[in-house]
Amino acid sequence: MLLELFYHHSGIYLLLSRLFSTSLATVISFLLAMLLFPPYIRYLQKIQFSSEFATTHGGREPVMPAGILFLFIVMVTCLITVRFNSYVVSAMVIYVSFSIIGAIDDIVKVLNKRRVGRGLLTRQDHQYKADGISSGLRLALYILISLAAAILAYKYIPNINGTINVPFFSIVKKFPYLPVWLFIPFMTITIAILANGVNFTDGFDTLAAVPIITGLLFLGTISFVSSNGVWSSYLLIPHIIGLQELLPLIGSVIGTLLAYLWFNSPPSTIIMGDSGSVGLGGLIGIIFVFTKAGFYLPIVCSIFLLEFISVLLQIACFKMTGRRLFLMAPIHHHFQIKMRTSGLFGGEFQIKSKIIWRFHIISVICLVIGVVLFLKIR
Repeated sequence: MLLELFYHHSGIYLLLSRLFSTSLATVISFLLAMLLFPPYIRYLQKIQFSSEFATTHGGREPVMPAGILFLFIVMVTCLITVRFNSYVVSAMVIYVSFSIIGAIDDIVKVLNKRRVGRGLLTRQDHQYKADGISSGLRLALYILISLAAAILAYKYIPNINGTINVPFFSIVKKFPYLPVWLFIPFMTITIAILANGVNFTDGFDTLAAVPIITGLLFLGTISFVSSNGVWSSYLLIPHIIGLQELLPLIGSVIGTLLAYLWFNSPPSTIIMGDSGSVGLGGLIGIIFVFTKAGFYLPIVCSIFLLEFISVLLQIACFKMTGRRLFLMAPIHHHFQIKMRTSGLFGGEFQIKSKIIWRFHIISVICLVIGVVLFLKIR
């Protein structure tokens, strides 16, 4: 927004470049986050805003949720670098709405912990209330907000018309089309699943952040290419006018996450929290819809989908048979327990590091596969 105003006053064409504004957004958000995280962490420590007990992090000081600061940094950066259109506004509405739901969840968790300290709630009961807002209410809110966004986007954004890109299909020969009664639920489910999947993945330090970055790199790449008529025609992918305006938003999130990794690297001093993971999950979900790349989600965001499905299967299996399919869900905890009982690893830090790095490697490989499939293989 400010860059566009500077362009009108200065006439410097560089200020209109999406690559320039995206780079600037990444750098600004990174520097802003590096500047704000230390006082933010100190403030939350001062007011003891944490839902975790010291023993849950190996006896060290409990860490604090960063999601609200994420939202602030991204909003400020977008006001500087983004040219707002229907895509950006819709994505920001989803991001803000889901972040607020996550923030309420974080606050309820902290309040429950303080009730334990005052003797109004037992430690065991606190574990049962560890989700803050009940999972049923949270899921209902995800679906309702996603459904509202899907209906409004379908009605008011011209390029959201039911057409969708499918792996191995060329849009020249066949451009798959979903009727409104299928496309609206498809949009809704995509956004809701990503919000839940990222939230489930945010269990170990850095575990969710790197897959989010790789997912956003994929979305940024195809947004840039799809918005160019010549490139999209050459690569036989949908030409979506206005999609390039999402790039500075994507850059601002990536820059913030890079700074977050600085402080979240083990042992972390701050965590993403529901306010961060739920909001970013919803944001990724709606951008997948905008880019008509929803069928690439299982490839590029396979980590989030795996985490979500593992929880779903665990619940379904336990309710139907009374037995658990995994040692613990989400699935990264299954691997944690399995590696712990194998006796091949030195301790919890080593076990978590192995799981985290292997998940990160998978995310990068899936990013490469997704980009190659989307841009070249038909």
